[in-house]
Amino acid sequence: MIFSSLVGGWTITILIFNTPFKIEIKEVINKMYLNQKNFIVNVKDLSLLLVKDAHERFSEDQQDFINLNSIKN
Repeated sequence: MIFSSLVGGWTITILIFNTPFKIEIKEVINKMYLNQKNFIVNVKDLSLLLVKDAHERFSEDQQDFINLNSIKN
């Protein structure tokens, strides 16, 4: 947490002043943002797949239970 605060403060300070690396720093920040956005989208997609899988397995278990009850009756 301290490291993130230090790097964040340092980055903001550098972006305020004209520095020869300002454009490169902005490009790296943009890449970081895009990677973060992709990560969030991928987590959402993974969550949806996990829910679908759980739903399918639950449905199969419930169907097996219904079939077992039908056989007993």
